[in-house]
Amino acid sequence: MVKKSKKKKKIKKKGVEETKPESKELLKEVKQVAVKEKKSGRKEVDIDKWIEENVREFVELSGLSMLGLSEAQYVELLHDILTQLYGSPTTRTDVETVVKRYNRHKETINELIANKLIYVFETLPPHLLDFVVASIRDSVLFVAPKIYEQIVKEKRTDLTEILRIKWFDGWVRKKYRIPPITCPRCGFNSVMPDLSCLVCGFSVSESQLKKHVDFERNLERFVKELSCGELKELLNYESVFINSQEIKKPTEIRSPVDIELYLTPKEKKIIRETYISKCRTISNEGSK
Repeated sequence: MVKKSKKKKKIKKKGVEETKPESKELLKEVKQVAVKEKKSGRKEVDIDKWIEENVREFVELSGLSMLGLSEAQYVELLHDILTQLYGSPTTRTDVETVVKRYNRHKETINELIANKLIYVFETLPPHLLDFVVASIRDSVLFVAPKIYEQIVKEKRTDLTEILRIKWFDGWVRKKYRIPPITCPRCGFNSVMPDLSCLVCGFSVSESQLKKHVDFERNLERFVKELSCGELKELLNYESVFINSQEIKKPTEIRSPVDIELYLTPKEKKIIRETYISKCRTISNEGSK
């Protein structure tokens, strides 16, 4: 009798440990530079050993010596990045080639390095703080609170405006086309509908926010643009929506950045007087 061959059980590979949300997209971009084809019959390079032996030369050629770290710190910081830049362990890759790959993706890799530095150092030295602010891009939406905290401690007002611009641009690209209202305390476009600031953590009161955005004057301009029907409808409501670009009627679709502000008696009076002045005049002229 012919024995039936036993089917081999498939062994499932363990999943790779998840990276932090802000690093996932960056790692994907870096991985694109890796050599994908493995050549059979060649002994694999010990990547860990290669990194230890060549990290100093890589740092010097790439310009990352400006970070001023120890060799051990560079190995820890760059290990995963150099592993991806090296490519297939079955090929012999020299440092110059790895540096060329780094240079082709310099902005992406430097942002990844900046994110790592934020979590490695409890307090960033001044030169590393400069590097982080210069290198950070859309991941600023995740790490801005930590960076801003250190900027305030170091009194680096020169870096604050740079970080604000990067936050604004990152928000519009990745979150929503309309940025949030600016925070009265830190100046970032980061006040959420619950009146909390995503960057500095400040909780804004309605009165503070109204004063900050000059709400009363903007309300006067807003109601002057409304039709009589819209003004009459608005008189029946107790609140309006506001964002960094406009005031909206409470009947309009609320966006993710819209904040609901309740109207004071004085603000309701502005709406009522505008209605009386604009619409009763029209009604009287029509009855003549």
